[in-house]
Amino acid sequence: MVEESSGNASLRTLWVGAALTTVAAGLFPRLNAVIYEDVPIWRLDPEARVLFPVVLLLSLSVFVLLGRWAWRVNRGNNRPARVGLICGGLSIVGVVAFFLSLPIMLGGLALTLGLEGRKRAPSAGGLGQSNFAIALGCLGVVVGAAIWLLAAP
Repeated sequence: MVEESSGNASLRTLWVGAALTTVAAGLFPRLNAVIYEDVPIWRLDPEARVLFPVVLLLSLSVFVLLGRWAWRVNRGNNRPARVGLICGGLSIVGVVAFFLSLPIMLGGLALTLGLEGRKRAPSAGGLGQSNFAIALGCLGVVVGAAIWLLAAP
């Protein structure tokens, strides 16, 4: 019973990360429009009417598909740490490619998985991978958000 409630609390962390990341992935492009185009945050131009829901759905899909797979307990290795590290690296590549808030999405997933990997590190190893995933994830989110906020359209 205790293990089951602990698993539910742990899985809740994944969904909190998904919600925060999805909000950030949708919010920063809107803030760019508010800052540089002087439009209210709720007024979506034709392009944003299409891209805003796509970004939100894509962000949630990344967590549902990749995040839930990485979250599963895999005896002998720390899958969240490893997948978080890969997502963190891809978030940095996404900054260069800059596609639909990809750095924010993958960075948020890397950060969330890195935190879970850190919790599992005492029994499964991978503390270094977890810490690096957290660092790369934070960097991906911050730089991705900064691009949206500082880049003039």
